[in-house]
Amino acid sequence: MIIQDIKKLDRTMLILLFGVLLSHLGTYLVIPMLPIMLKIDAALSLAQIGMILAMNAISFQFGSLLGGFLADRIGRRFIIGLGAMIGAVGLIGFGLFNIFGLLLVASLITGLGNGLNAPSTKAAIAALASEETQTTAFSMRGIAANIGTAAAGLIIFFVVTGSSKLIFWIAGVIYVVLALKSWFFLPKNCGGANCPVIPSGAYKEVFKNKPFIMFGVVSVVIWALYAQLALTLPLRATEVLPDPSNVALIWTINSGIVILAQNVMTGKVIQRLHPLTALAFGMLFIGFGVGSLYFATSFFHLVLSGAIFVVGEMLILPTIDSTISQLSTAGLIGLFFGLANVMSGLGEAGGNFIGGQLLQIGTEVSYLPWVVYGATGVALFLVVLLLKKWQPLEQLLQKATTQDDKPRHAPRVQPGPTKNRSHPFSGWEQEVFFRKKSSTEIGR
Repeated sequence: MIIQDIKKLDRTMLILLFGVLLSHLGTYLVIPMLPIMLKIDAALSLAQIGMILAMNAISFQFGSLLGGFLADRIGRRFIIGLGAMIGAVGLIGFGLFNIFGLLLVASLITGLGNGLNAPSTKAAIAALASEETQTTAFSMRGIAANIGTAAAGLIIFFVVTGSSKLIFWIAGVIYVVLALKSWFFLPKNCGGANCPVIPSGAYKEVFKNKPFIMFGVVSVVIWALYAQLALTLPLRATEVLPDPSNVALIWTINSGIVILAQNVMTGKVIQRLHPLTALAFGMLFIGFGVGSLYFATSFFHLVLSGAIFVVGEMLILPTIDSTISQLSTAGLIGLFFGLANVMSGLGEAGGNFIGGQLLQIGTEVSYLPWVVYGATGVALFLVVLLLKKWQPLEQLLQKATTQDDKPRHAPRVQPGPTKNRSHPFSGWEQEVFFRKKSSTEIGR
């Protein structure tokens, strides 16, 4: 099946997908090891580690906005390669310095480079894919990303165990290869596709969309909690594992779970639920996954916490994307996703900063951070379920289901009750699971 899907894609698309694999390979060589290196090699406090990770998330957003502006004027090929080269400089900087200020600069440069590279790559895939192959292209993008993530964990485990500095040099070289590959093999400008132009007044249209703004505000907190695993899991590994670098294998295991189970999760669960229900339960799993790290005393326990987290991840990531697509205004979906990306970055930056402060407090009150993570998951579960009761949001989701051009994997929201329903339930059904039975059926 995968080989058949690959054959449907042209040479340029395959080059882009190989770039996705390389970027995730380089990035996830660093993500599991960075908090460990900052704690052990650079002797930074937990609060300082949180600030460095927050700086990366903030600069990523500035890079995303700048990259989107420049890519439409200079061409995606140049911006993709430039972002990769800037990212390489930042990654190598992590391998050179142990001083907090310089590491903060390295984090800023890395985030800026990734911000230029990643959104431009997504835009290129969307622009170059034909209408028939777009679903296949983005599906293959997810597979390529997870292959890169899984391979990174194996490389750390088998090749560079015990030498964290070498990780950053290898990642930097991978990003240089990514830049050269992009400059030499991708087509110029926008690859023959028309680069989208944002019309004047478009941003005003977005901010008039109250359901989108409300969903965006809630998503900031969602991303703040989501960001905690990359911060807390490596730091917990330094206390639990004899060789903390083995924590990289957990990202390999998590990627394997996603590759094997995401389609099942989407088809059997997400598409049978109201999107906000899927999102709410995803937050429960993420909160419990991070919070359960408090009880971890071995590699197996760390893997178990990661697996709980990744179940939540598989629930929320497709749901957030599809919900944003349903809330967006026709013709402005790119702008809506761009602003949603900024909100996710704000959430991750704030999450890393607050998470670092919490873990610092946790050195005195050991259980406090983990209780906060679990409680935040429960609170978000309740908040998202309450959003289902908010009529402006629900009405917009209902309206989107009647559109002819709705996404192929749209959230499951029925367009509403008809005058003469033949369904055995007399009430309007919003989802397949957790539905209320009517009095007529209860009496059967």
